[in-house]
Amino acid sequence: MKKVIVILILVFFVPGCGALGQYKISKASEEFSIEKPTERLRVGEKFTYKTEWLGLDVGIVTLSVEGITERNGRKVYHVLARAQTTPVLSKLYKVDDTISSYIDVEHLYPVMFEKKQREGGYRSDEYIDFYQEKNKAFYFSRLNNSKKEFDIPQGVQDPLSILYYFRLQDVNVGKSIFANMSADEKNYLLEARVHKKGFIVIKGVGEWEAFMVEPLPWFQGKVKRKAKATMWLSADDKRIPLLMVTQGIPFVGTVTITLQKIEYLDSEKE
Repeated sequence: MKKVIVILILVFFVPGCGALGQYKISKASEEFSIEKPTERLRVGEKFTYKTEWLGLDVGIVTLSVEGITERNGRKVYHVLARAQTTPVLSKLYKVDDTISSYIDVEHLYPVMFEKKQREGGYRSDEYIDFYQEKNKAFYFSRLNNSKKEFDIPQGVQDPLSILYYFRLQDVNVGKSIFANMSADEKNYLLEARVHKKGFIVIKGVGEWEAFMVEPLPWFQGKVKRKAKATMWLSADDKRIPLLMVTQGIPFVGTVTITLQKIEYLDSEKE
């Protein structure tokens, strides 16, 4: 479970049956269109997922839009991701990771990125300020006071904001969407390749027309990834991340993250 947050962000699936048959993916009985997405983030939106490894429940992941606030003089969405091990596994190896992205409401790129990791005895507490108009970013660790300044392309996304950015884009099967992403003080070109459409059922949660996406991170002209990752999203205007799978993770294998609960503010349910 080490680096669970990283796994979440990189899994941006392979047809079949999940652990204990909780989900099923099938070819759509009739052709359907992928709707145009909403043009904004939904404040109060919260998705809860379970993480499975070798058929066992090992963790809980949540994605939420906490609200609108201000950072660095800009009006921003506060988006939060949290990954935790289950109570049983926590007795052996506890993970409690959180990352926050503060996304400019007008331009939909990050102004600030925060990461706090608690993985066994490992700790991190750091943030990055993005000065998009100056093509600069500043890293700071609250634990050891280390600092770093580095260049960024304007409009760059962080590992969390890029998921929300992608959810707001119009997509077509067989086409790709590209966006710059900064991760670990390096700049990547992330290709989100839309492969196919299908029908997905998650037991006890719901059923959706959906489409599958594969993220491909490019660095210096080459694809740089340590595992294959895919994601299914709903084909409606909400673009709900339904199912995420990574295969071939070194020393881990395959990890599956499956939607368990959807929450909205009453004003955002429609």
